[in-house]
Amino acid sequence: MGSENLALPGLLALDAGSQAKGIAIGLETAGAKLLPVNKASGAYPLRAGDNLIALKAYVQGEPQALGNKTIGRGPFTATATFNLEYE
Repeated sequence: MGSENLALPGLLALDAGSQAKGIAIGLETAGAKLLPVNKASGAYPLRAGDNLIALKAYVQGEPQALGNKTIGRGPFTATATFNLEYE
């Protein structure tokens, strides 16, 4: 769960203190499947012992910022909380 970027639905918005502008953070599985923010994902099979859920993050420019070449450089953070349900 996290704040969704209005220009790029499904991607994380930057936290308020971020200096960078015009970007969002995407999350995806190791197989490059998008994990939209605030939406349930599919099931992952569990095995006996340790289980690892590998995720990747990437930065994507907002369409208007790309078109106008107004992406602002600087430090940024984005916050997401993961809820796991298992049977």
